[in-house]
Amino acid sequence: MPELERDNEVELAYGVRLRSSGVSATVGDVRQAPTATRPVRGVVADELLGDSGDAVARLLPVVEAAGMRTVLAVPLDDVQVPPTPFGGVRALTGEENYVELSVPGPDPDEGQVVLEVDEVGLVRWHIDVEAAATAVAIADNGTALAARGVAPVRAGIEQTFRIPIVQLDQGGVGGQQRGFLGFGVRKVLHLIRFPIEAAAAAVGKAVVGWWEDRRRPHALSLVTPESLGDVPPPDGVSAARLAELADKPFLVLVHGTFSTIRSGFAGLNRSGGGQPDLAELVARYEGRVLGFDHQTLHVDPTTNADWFLRRLPTDRPVTLDLLTHSRGGLVGRRIADPALAAAAGVPTPDVRRLIHVGTPNGGTVLASPKRWTTLIDVFTNLFSMLPEEVATPTAEAVIELVKQVATGVFNGLAGLTAMDPGNPAVTAANAQVFGGGASGAAGAVRAITSDFTPAAEDLRLRALNAIVDPFFGTGNDLVVPTQGVFEAGDYRVTDPFVVQSPSAVVHTAFFSDVRVRAKLGEWLPGAV
Repeated sequence: MPELERDNEVELAYGVRLRSSGVSATVGDVRQAPTATRPVRGVVADELLGDSGDAVARLLPVVEAAGMRTVLAVPLDDVQVPPTPFGGVRALTGEENYVELSVPGPDPDEGQVVLEVDEVGLVRWHIDVEAAATAVAIADNGTALAARGVAPVRAGIEQTFRIPIVQLDQGGVGGQQRGFLGFGVRKVLHLIRFPIEAAAAAVGKAVVGWWEDRRRPHALSLVTPESLGDVPPPDGVSAARLAELADKPFLVLVHGTFSTIRSGFAGLNRSGGGQPDLAELVARYEGRVLGFDHQTLHVDPTTNADWFLRRLPTDRPVTLDLLTHSRGGLVGRRIADPALAAAAGVPTPDVRRLIHVGTPNGGTVLASPKRWTTLIDVFTNLFSMLPEEVATPTAEAVIELVKQVATGVFNGLAGLTAMDPGNPAVTAANAQVFGGGASGAAGAVRAITSDFTPAAEDLRLRALNAIVDPFFGTGNDLVVPTQGVFEAGDYRVTDPFVVQSPSAVVHTAFFSDVRVRAKLGEWLPGAV
C-alpha cells in the first residue's frame, strides 16, 4: 500500500491524487464503483457505502433516495499529524494539517461531494475548495448572495477537496492510551456524485427552495399523539375549525431548522419520568394543539409567520401559547409582532406564552455561509443517532442542502442567513422594542437552553464537540450558544432554565429530557 508522506503527494488509481500538509498516512486500495464510468443517474446504489458502519447505514436510504451515488472510496490508515507540545486539539480550521483529495471533475450536469467516515463513527461532508472559497468570501467580505445567481460553480476537469485532520488526546478512555486522530487513526473518503436538478434552475430557483416548495409546504394541523408521526394533510385545519375552537387558548408547536413537527417534537411523545408528554398537553388544551410545519431554509422567519397569521380568524384575536424549538423561536417572535399581524389583516394574537427551546435569538456562528458544512456535519451526526422515523425527515433536508452548497450555490437560503450573527437583520431584530417590551406582544417569555459536554466514553460526541466548540468559544448545545438563547441585544429572557453539564442535552434532544418536560409542565397552563 502506498505511503502518503508528510508534506508530499501520491498519485493513485482512477485519476486520484492525495497531497499532504503536515499529515502522514498509509493509503489503502482505491475502490471504484463498477458502474462509476456512467452518468450518475446510471450508477448502481450501495456499491461502496454499504459497509461503512452504522452511521452511514442510517444515512444510506436518504442519500440514495436523493440520487447520490458513491463512485470512489479512498481508505486512509495510520493517519498521523505532528505532536503538539501540550497535546489536545490541532488544526480545527484545517489551516495546518490536512489532506487534499484531487479527483476527476463530474459531468456538466452533475455535482460532487466527499463524505468522510471515521473509525469512531463520525461523518463529515466536504465541498470542493473553489466552493469553500466562495463561502468564505460571502461571509467575510459581504459579497451579495444574490449576485451568485443559481448557476453552479464548475471546477473543470479536476476537483480538489480539503480534508482537515484534527487530533484529540483520547486520555486513556477504556484503558487505551493512544490518542485518536481525526477521531480515529483510520478513515475512508467517499467521493459521491449526484445529478444537478435542471428543473430547479429552469424556474430560477436554487435547489433547496425548489425542493422545499415541493416536499415541505407550509401546513397547520391539529396534533394528537397518534397523528404526530403523520405527514400533515395539504389542506390542514380549516379556518372555520380554528374559529370554532378559538374560544379557548391554543398550544402551537413550531419546529426548527431542517425539521418537521413529527421529527422536532417526537420527544414529547415519549412518556416517562412522570413528566408531561404530548398526551397530557393535548388533554390540558382540550385538543387545541396545533403543529405549524414550515419551510426553514429558503424563506425567512417573517415569511413563515405571515403564512401562519393569514390562517387565523379575522373576526377575533386568538390566544396562543407558542412552544418553539431552535429557529422556530424566531418565527414565534414574529407571530407575536403586532405590525406583522396588521399587515396580514388579522387581529394581533394574544400570545400568553412564548417558550424558546434552544432558539438562536442572538444567532449561531454555524449559520454563516462559511460554516454551513459544519452545521450540516452536526445535524448529520446528531440525527443519525435518533430513531429512523424521527431522523429521516430531517436528514432529507440536510442532504438537499449538501447538494446545493456542493455546487457552490449559496443564494436562496434566507432561512439560514436569518440566524447568521453577521447578518445586520439579526442585530436589528434584537434592537427592536415593540409592544411595551423586548418580548414583543407576548405575555410571558421563557427560555430553555443547554451547555453540553459529552461523556468521556462517548468518542463520537467528543469528536463532534471538539470540532464545534472552538467556533463558539463559549457554552453551547452543539448548534446554538447557551447564553444567546436568553440574551441577544435588547432581547432578554429572565430566569432561563439552563440544562447543565455533565448531563446536559444536545440541540436535538431537549424534548426527550425529563427535566425539560417538567419545566414545560410548569409553564404551559392549558386551555384556561
